[in-house]
This record gives sequence, C-alpha cells and structure tokens, in this order.
Amino acid sequence: MDYLEEQRQFWDEFADEYYEIQQESFTTIVEDVAQYLLETNCLPCQLFVDIAGGYGKYLPAIAPYVTQYLLVDFSANMLKQATHTNDNVQYIQCDQQTFCANSNPDQYELVFSAMNPALNTLQQLNDLLRMTKNQLILLQVVDDQDTVFTPLEQFVSNNVAPAILEKFKKWLEKEGIPWVNKTFSYQREEPVTKIFVQDYFKEEQQKNPALKEKIATLFVDSETITATHKITFELLRILK
Repeated sequence: MDYLEEQRQFWDEFADEYYEIQQESFTTIVEDVAQYLLETNCLPCQLFVDIAGGYGKYLPAIAPYVTQYLLVDFSANMLKQATHTNDNVQYIQCDQQTFCANSNPDQYELVFSAMNPALNTLQQLNDLLRMTKNQLILLQVVDDQDTVFTPLEQFVSNNVAPAILEKFKKWLEKEGIPWVNKTFSYQREEPVTKIFVQDYFKEEQQKNPALKEKIATLFVDSETITATHKITFELLRILK
C-alpha cells in the first residue's frame, strides 16, 4: 500500500470521529471567513473550489454566494459527512495532485483550501495557483495555546509545527506575487480537573515520571483550575 492509499484509508476510518470533534469547536471561524470573503468582494463568485474540503465545513456558509461549489476530497467517507444538498454543490472524490493535474490553467475563479495536510511544498502551492483564475485562499492554524496542556505537551516533546504560510509568503514575495492576509483569534476559559489531566497524560507519565511532578505543581492549591485556550487562524489571499 502506497502513502496516498494509507492516508486515504486513515481518513476514511477517522471520518466519523473527526466530524464529531469539529462539531465541538468553540470558534466562529466558518462564519467569520465567509463574512470576510464577502467584505473583500471575493464573494459572490461563479465557480468556487474547496480543495481537501473534507465534510464541507465551510460549504453551508459559502455555497449561497456561488453559482457552483466543487467540494474536493480524496476520502469517500469524509464526503459522505457533508449534509448540504443544494443543486449548486458537486462532490468530487479525488486526491489533490490528480485534481490539479486534470485541471486547466486559470480554470477556477476562486480556489480555497483550509487546514490542508496535503499542502506542504512550493510545488503543491504552484499546482493550486496554476488552476486559479483570480484568487487562491489558504487558511491555517498558526497558533494554538492552552495554559494547562501546552506547557505539559512541551515538557514531553519540543516538536514545533512548521510555519507553512510563512514559507509560502517568503516565496510569493520573491516571485512578486501579491498577497494579503487576515488573522482570526478566539479564546475561551474552562475548568480542568487534576484527575482529567493525569488521565490525559497517563502514557506519557509512565515514560517520563517527572511529568507527574509537573502536573502536581499546577494543582497545588486546588483539584480544579481554569484553563485558557487561545487559537489563531491566518487566512492568506494570493492574488493573480
């Protein structure tokens, strides 16, 4: 089994759980992105392509403003989660590389891709730009911090996620391709118990006993503390 097929199988199996997780989001990113696209005259448009669109998270908010909405994803089970049934929506099961290769230059008025795990290289960015007529819009989480869990996760591992959009922006500047960006930040507070945190890091504590002491220092005065979760999205509009 090659890598692409492994990933397809993973997302097919993970589709139901992923959909449920997304329903618990505390942000209003979907509505805020749609409103921003309207304010910047990206919408309305004729042909809108959502690459690696999964279950169509942004579809309900954007589809009313486009003549045709193409939801593209390589996972059949992810596409089955989509509940939008308007006549202007077309569901396409296809991997990103194949879809790009089969598309003509400047074929799609607006190409959109949010939280795309298959968008990591300049070649992949170029493939999306090639088939874009007016604008390519990318959305990524650029910061995700929790006052309880983030320090503990960093204590276990120092891995830092690559700044994909920063790499893309540097290349766009070099090539003289205009772009604009917009950030969206959200924050919430919620109570967290010591028992929950210990259970969450159960396996890590067995590997690293010092983590148990680190957790204990957070709950010196109480068995329950307040965790503040802040998440920031960056939207990158690449103009052609």
